[in-house]
Amino acid sequence: MIRPRALFCCAALVAAICAIFAAIPLPAAPEMVTWIPVKDALFQVDTRPVKVWSLYYVRKDKKEQRFLLQLGARYLMIDTQLRLVTEFDPSVFTRKGDGYEMPRGAKAVSALPSEDWILRDRGTAFVIQWKLKEEGRVLEIELPKLPDFRNVLW
Repeated sequence: MIRPRALFCCAALVAAICAIFAAIPLPAAPEMVTWIPVKDALFQVDTRPVKVWSLYYVRKDKKEQRFLLQLGARYLMIDTQLRLVTEFDPSVFTRKGDGYEMPRGAKAVSALPSEDWILRDRGTAFVIQWKLKEEGRVLEIELPKLPDFRNVLW
């Protein structure tokens, strides 16, 4: 026959163990950043078009200040506000639909020294141009802008 005091002690022990395991936080999945392709953009290196490249942006970035440029096996993140180009390891990115995902805390392999930044509004397009110091190449991205017809209608 089980004594009530022993039963109470066993129940208290089980409750204490459950409380301990409930208090231990489970490792959270890393927050992911989703990169979406930019449609109808143009890219040039030294005023020559490039054959194999892709450009992506983050949908949550309202001002579109950061872009991901895939050039062959290289992944370059371009931050137009900080005027910074960083290179990432390709293993950081996972394919998701027609875009990519990466952990928010992913570390860059290296920062590429850059200079001569030009951010210009050409009316129908927005141009981002910079020079990579070590490689001596001038890169240019031309992003199309949607026309603003609000003033035409009124």
